[in-house]
Amino acid sequence: MTWASRIYLFSMSLILGGLFALLLNLLFPAPAHATDPTVISSTVSATTTSSSNTVSGTNTVKGAATATAPSISITNSDICKYAAGSMGVQTQVFGIATGGTVVVDEHCMRLKSARAFNAVGLKTVAASILSADPVSFRAMWLSGVYPPIDGKLGTEARDLWLQNPQLLPDGLTMDKLLTANEYKVWVAENVPDDFVKTRTNSDGEMECRAVDGNYWSRC
Repeated sequence: MTWASRIYLFSMSLILGGLFALLLNLLFPAPAHATDPTVISSTVSATTTSSSNTVSGTNTVKGAATATAPSISITNSDICKYAAGSMGVQTQVFGIATGGTVVVDEHCMRLKSARAFNAVGLKTVAASILSADPVSFRAMWLSGVYPPIDGKLGTEARDLWLQNPQLLPDGLTMDKLLTANEYKVWVAENVPDDFVKTRTNSDGEMECRAVDGNYWSRC
């Protein structure tokens, strides 16, 4: 028997066996099983539980510490100094503070010096110190008590001041010390014909000179 014959016979036997099994299944069907009602009608239920938690409290937001400027303490009351410029600046991020400076009161120094010289009998020196202040100088002049100059007092001191207006305290001119008529006479006697009245300063600006020659100002 050839191989082809053998394969043919094997195939035919498989086909016939399958047809025979199918015929038996049709003629003798398997008995039906009752359906389990418990399985069919079973219901799966799930319960979802939700919960909420409430936390109460107080939240405090604190900013940066305030910048504090250090104070300047002057314990000696017999000095002519005072504190100035102490300050502080504070923002939400940072702060800065400065301790300031100590300022010398020139007028206070002048008064203390005058008292010291007057206490030892040097009244002329005390008067000279006080007359360095333009307000005190003018008050003395208008009262007829002329400030000392070059060791001179009284009318002699007055004449020297009239001859040297450039020595007057800063901000004080002859027109503030003399009456209108006296000032006209003084100008006529003391201002020469070639008196320079205008000039150009270093900034290229025109300046005019006071009649008594004591100071220059912008025209």
